Amino acid sequence: MASKIILFIILAGIIAILLTYFQYYYKTKDKSKTTLFLGFLRFSSIFLVLIALINPKIKIKKYEDIKPKLNILIDNSTSIAYAKQQQNIDAFLKQLKENTILNEKFNLNYYAFADDLQLKDSFTYTFSETNIVKSLKTLQEIDRGNVAPTILVTDGNQTQGADYTFFAAKQAIYPVIVGDTLQYDDLKINQINVNSYTNLNNYFPVEVFVNYDGQQNINKTLNVYQQGKVVYKKQLTFSKEKSSQKVQFDLPANSIGIQNLRCTISTLENEKNTINNQKNFSIEVIDEQAKILILSAVNHPDISMMKRSISSNKQLKVVVENDLNKTIQFKDYQLVILYQPTIKFKNIMADIELNQINTFTITGTVTDWNFLNKSQQYFSKKQIDKTEDFTASFNTDFDEFIIENIGFADFNPLEDYFGVVSFSLPYKTLLFQNISNFSTKNPLLATFSVNNRRGAVLFGENSWKWRMQSHLKNNSFIAFDNFFSKLIQYLASSKKSSRLDIDYKPIIFANKDVVIKAQPFDANYAFVKNSVLSLTLTNKRTKEQRKIPFTLKNTHFEVVLSDLKTGDYNFSVITNDNRSKYGNFTVLPYDVEQQFTSANTKDLKSLANNSKGVFFTIKNTKSLIQHLLEDKQYHTIQKSKEHLISIINWKWLLPLILFLFSLEWFIRKYYGKI
Repeated sequence: MASKIILFIILAGIIAILLTYFQYYYKTKDKSKTTLFLGFLRFSSIFLVLIALINPKIKIKKYEDIKPKLNILIDNSTSIAYAKQQQNIDAFLKQLKENTILNEKFNLNYYAFADDLQLKDSFTYTFSETNIVKSLKTLQEIDRGNVAPTILVTDGNQTQGADYTFFAAKQAIYPVIVGDTLQYDDLKINQINVNSYTNLNNYFPVEVFVNYDGQQNINKTLNVYQQGKVVYKKQLTFSKEKSSQKVQFDLPANSIGIQNLRCTISTLENEKNTINNQKNFSIEVIDEQAKILILSAVNHPDISMMKRSISSNKQLKVVVENDLNKTIQFKDYQLVILYQPTIKFKNIMADIELNQINTFTITGTVTDWNFLNKSQQYFSKKQIDKTEDFTASFNTDFDEFIIENIGFADFNPLEDYFGVVSFSLPYKTLLFQNISNFSTKNPLLATFSVNNRRGAVLFGENSWKWRMQSHLKNNSFIAFDNFFSKLIQYLASSKKSSRLDIDYKPIIFANKDVVIKAQPFDANYAFVKNSVLSLTLTNKRTKEQRKIPFTLKNTHFEVVLSDLKTGDYNFSVITNDNRSKYGNFTVLPYDVEQQFTSANTKDLKSLANNSKGVFFTIKNTKSLIQHLLEDKQYHTIQKSKEHLISIINWKWLLPLILFLFSLEWFIRKYYGKI
């Protein structure tokens, strides 16, 4: 308490004494006990009133017993149901809940996890994906700063996310394995790599990875089917030492449209899991190809990134040219990417304007903005001689073409000169600039159109890091390459070839939603938000039809189809002005959780060792409970907290003052001193 407050309290006491003395003792000879008691009441009342006016704050310590938390994570995926482990998990949970000593020592929290983490104590085992790492990371954020070991009840088979054996755990993890721990011989198609597009009458490459878990030497046949016919066949040999093979081959693209294919590997004798012996894949065959030219006077990782990303789409052909003095036939290209233009681009910029070529300009720390501002008339920057890092935020109102947010906000910043960007014509922002986590409305990536030409500008270098980060997040370059491919395809076209665009996946697994997107355009190719679109869906086998209206979603219309039965479907999209588009897709019965034949003992033991936990089987529940009870690092902690409480907030203060004044009045009234 401050010395100033103490001085005020002393002064309040002196004032209360003086007023009491003046009331009961000044010029009076009555020194009876009643007078003394009345004086005490008057002093107390006045003193408490003055204390309430001073309102001092008092420190009070409160003590709290904090028990360690014990998180129980239950695998809620379909693999638990396939292994028929529901009853074992129920019995395990019952033992935990009924153990009074364990519940006295820990605060037990029950979670279900599959592709995400949820706080609950009832489980359905119906989710078709498992992401152990994501759930552990989420839990680690929740329990930051607390003692909270984790019991992880799972078969250890993960279908999404990074390898959990390398998870940097800050708390001990106790894996409890469920399911069949015996290892069975298994032959499976692990992965198929194929491009999204190819050109008519070309051959497209296919890459198939086949894995074998077993001890014997075997010979099996790999077949690829299209419309029920074998289009490729190869005999493969496996052994304990030769447990995996990569098969590469080319297939012909003989017809336009989406082509669905199925790859199979012969089954083993008495193979327990045969679902993973086949995989479906698709490719879209087109009858056109755009040529893209990348021009740069500098060597930079962005150049290699763009070449790889663009080349992943066989609809696009890319050429990189560093010799800027070379004679270039610009009319052979549908798009020219200008990487960090300088004065060396002087003749090139003039030729591009002469040939009216679409451009994609990328700027950075090497860009000569004085030259760039003068050599073209569409955009400019008043820069200062200082570079800045710009992170990205996705513009949900971008409507030039259908594009998805692939997590731009989580990507590393791009680097460019700091300055004010301005455009001399209408433009559309796809990505906004963020500076030091401060959102701006300045464009980081923008597109524009003029006289049947298209252009785009990316204000920053080091986008190669975006592709790497996308790969780390998704274990694949597909998400980033699809984004970049859509941008390049849009820029390589002079105008929209259709006034109704649709976007969908041709192959999808059961238990997943089928999402069909559509964009209608008017005669000037502007997105029409007030259109009315409907989808007619037909099951090829049963001929059953459904008609579903589209819903507006910012810059496109969308239909989400849930719980479709497995099979082939045709659909048509029709607008209120009778424009239409047609497509087809296949719903497969394959559940990724069914590909595992046994529990993953090895990885769960590694997770336990790396986190300083202990590995258990679900049959050893008593041993797990005993270990937790005997572990001395888990104990109740008593914490003290200091609270500042104002006197004026004491609920009994005002009633006490009123009581003292009232009591004094009644006593004086009784003895006739009023």
